[in-house]
Amino acid sequence: MGESFVLFFARLENLINRHRSITALLAVIIGVLLTDILFHYFYPSIAIWLDQQFGIGIDDHQKVDLTFAPEIWGGVLATVLGTLIIVIAIAAESTPKLMDLFVKDWLSLIFIWFLIIASIHAIIIMYYFESLERISSVILNTYVYLPLSIVYSLPYIFYILLYSKTDNVIKKLYSLNVNDIKRLGKRSVRISMQDTNVIEHYQYLLMATIDQFDDLLEYISFKEAQTEIIRRVGDTVCIYMEYKKSFNPNFFTATQTVRLNPTFRTYVENQYKELEERQTFYEVKSFRMMGNAYIRKMDNGEYELASLIVSEVVNVGLLALKLNHENLITDINIRFNTFMRFAIKQAIRNNEPRNLYNLAFHYSLLLQGYVDHKETDLLKQGYFYFKYYGNEIYKHAANNPSLYFIVDTLTSELKKISILISEKEWDDELQEHLLGEILQLDSPPDYPKDDLDQNVNNGVRVLQIGLALHYIKIDKPKFAEKIISDVLDDLAFFDNKTYLNLMDGLYNRIRFSGPTFWEDTDRGNTNIYYSPDSGLIDDFKKILSKQMKKRLDELDRDVQFLRLELDKLQTKDKEGKLTQAEAAQMTELAGQISTRRKTFFMG
Repeated sequence: MGESFVLFFARLENLINRHRSITALLAVIIGVLLTDILFHYFYPSIAIWLDQQFGIGIDDHQKVDLTFAPEIWGGVLATVLGTLIIVIAIAAESTPKLMDLFVKDWLSLIFIWFLIIASIHAIIIMYYFESLERISSVILNTYVYLPLSIVYSLPYIFYILLYSKTDNVIKKLYSLNVNDIKRLGKRSVRISMQDTNVIEHYQYLLMATIDQFDDLLEYISFKEAQTEIIRRVGDTVCIYMEYKKSFNPNFFTATQTVRLNPTFRTYVENQYKELEERQTFYEVKSFRMMGNAYIRKMDNGEYELASLIVSEVVNVGLLALKLNHENLITDINIRFNTFMRFAIKQAIRNNEPRNLYNLAFHYSLLLQGYVDHKETDLLKQGYFYFKYYGNEIYKHAANNPSLYFIVDTLTSELKKISILISEKEWDDELQEHLLGEILQLDSPPDYPKDDLDQNVNNGVRVLQIGLALHYIKIDKPKFAEKIISDVLDDLAFFDNKTYLNLMDGLYNRIRFSGPTFWEDTDRGNTNIYYSPDSGLIDDFKKILSKQMKKRLDELDRDVQFLRLELDKLQTKDKEGKLTQAEAAQMTELAGQISTRRKTFFMG
């Protein structure tokens, strides 16, 4: 029985929210009738009190001239409605959803309907008060309704002017959406979710607000307002996630409202089923909106706004980690990788890596969240994605040298995280695996291999050496030696003297790099190449020298062995005893000797 009452009131509430204008009209009519009836009931007492206090008798009441009332009511109504129409019509050109908000605003609906009903009330009593013996209605309309309407008209006009401001529209949309989200957790709404119409109603409300924010973001040119929209969308998704566990599971059904929404209209049946199982249609809708906005902001050169969009997605991701929303974390990973794809294309097309630089920073914040929540598998994935995109960016850097810095940036972010997990004393095996991913960021390395160019970018090597210095400091020589082994692979392309000169240049760069740079970026003036452990370079050089000597000795032994084999064949050749197969082998050995240095260090 109790559940039936709850369901009834839930349906009534939904009906009222769907038909606010009619509800406001009925409420005003009932209010006017009730006040008229009550005033008529207490009118004799009021008349006696007025006569005693002010000497205003009943005869004076009957002398009130009502012929002016309709004109004044018409003037008040024309002033309010005229102002309303002009303000809303003009403001709607830059804020297209303002009209939708206005027709849902209870204050506006009630006040406008009151002016209309009170005007009709004045016309009726002007002609019928004598026959109805309702002098009380004359007094009520003339001395209560009319003064109140005149007094409140000006504040209402100011209210509408402020209401039409873009930032107020954004706040109103946000508050309405948050209220709808919180309402979904109420017991009455959860029970009413047995009705598909109720489900679709709330799904429409939530998705329509995201669409409205998207439209506003495209139409509005003011950066402050755009910033507020992006922030509000992120806040809305976070609030939705926090209340989500209290929703009726039926709410996540892929109804016709979801299927016909532009975001999901091209989905196929198995995608709708997956959407239901993962219960993420609203988050996916929001991420798609942010993704589209991210592309627009990149193309328009609005770097700060593009970066802000990514920042909001990071905040959602960190909250998802906190709430342990595994499905949503997967979607956020996909979204960030999609952002990377967009940013890479934009950087290649426009020769502008700024968005990639900002994106790398925010992506690393998400990876740091994985560290804080001990999500090792997600962290491994993140390192892999960084390596994958780093290698792809490097391929395009030959034609766009500014992209080399992005590879450095990705390496720098992973370096910070590796230092973080070493400080948290994570398992050495995992640390070694992640270190291996970092070492592959310069594969292919940062400079041409077959033709030394002193102007090449070698930032990745600087960062890797800086990480090795950290491992030396915390007494993890195994990791430092692994980095040095990778650094020594460059001997495949340089002779010993050239290689050592190149390494000296890297050492000097580390020594003279301070914590800040002399120019500013979107991330401040932090110098990503700075290493607080530069005092340990001599220790690094000792390990490198030892490994270098060992590997060069191994190379010499290999070459000597190959030369011995070649000498044997050459001797037989001089004696005229060389077979055709041995001749081919001799040619092969000669080639192996000439390329052994490269194959030895690259192998």
